[in-house]
Amino acid sequence: MQTPNNIHPKIAISACLLGQPVRFDGGHKRNRFITDELSNVLDFVPICPEIESGMGVPRPTIHLRRIDGEIRLTSSNDRKIDFTDNMLKTVRKRASELQGKISGFIVQKKSPSCGMERVTLSNAEGNTVDHKGTGLFTQHFMQLCPLVPVEEDGRLNDPVLRENFLERVYALDRWYQLNENNVTEFINFHAQHKLMLMARGKSGYASLGRIVAGVTKHNLHERRESYIAQFMNTLAQRVLRKHHYNVMQHMMGYFKQSLNNDDKKELLDVMQSYKHSQVPLITPLMLLKHYLRKHPDIYLAQQHYLKPYPDALALRAQV
Repeated sequence: MQTPNNIHPKIAISACLLGQPVRFDGGHKRNRFITDELSNVLDFVPICPEIESGMGVPRPTIHLRRIDGEIRLTSSNDRKIDFTDNMLKTVRKRASELQGKISGFIVQKKSPSCGMERVTLSNAEGNTVDHKGTGLFTQHFMQLCPLVPVEEDGRLNDPVLRENFLERVYALDRWYQLNENNVTEFINFHAQHKLMLMARGKSGYASLGRIVAGVTKHNLHERRESYIAQFMNTLAQRVLRKHHYNVMQHMMGYFKQSLNNDDKKELLDVMQSYKHSQVPLITPLMLLKHYLRKHPDIYLAQQHYLKPYPDALALRAQV
């Protein structure tokens, strides 16, 4: 099984977050976690929807307006200067180019073109209506490429959201590597993600299992399409400590005949400490990996739950 240390998924990213001077005033929004850490494990495809839609640098500011029930992207100073149609052409072009080739997208927060949520929305006169909008480019990109995990740079400051995003990026990249005509690879993909799915609860885990259980070479493509859509939706669910604890209890069951009473007590105590927020997730997982090395199990060794992304990111030391 290929480890995430050996692969670099390709993701799209708002160019300003890489430090490129593409903002309206010629500035940037460089994010050091992205440029200093994620750049070591991911390959970036920079995108600036505004420049690609024909706007220059510097340029007037833009915002979203609700005009006659429709969301339009216009100049902040003059609603007659409308960039909506050019932006929609740009997103359709980019989505077509990147479909099936990128495993994630990091966008710049609150941007009227890129923001994923909490973007200011105005009325026709330019007065603020609310802050519940989505950037025009990102909104349509998510519709055109629904499998691709999208996250804002600001939300990456949340350790749980950051870990969830990287889990999904690497999982989708693994999916892209499958031979779409190979039934066995499809079945193995599901088998190797079972613990990751289990951490999201019983419903998605069981439903996805039923899709795989009935797969044949004749219905493979239909099942694959249904599977991956539900798989990515399931992985998007936030995993709580009690869910991780349940998965680790399940894993512990594989060692019940191998561990002595002291080892079992130590492992259970560490898992309980995690459940009660006294230690990070990495602590009980390291102990479980230790016992897995001493008492090998093929099923557990193949689980991406134990290594969903490169160790260098050290994300589970913070959740």
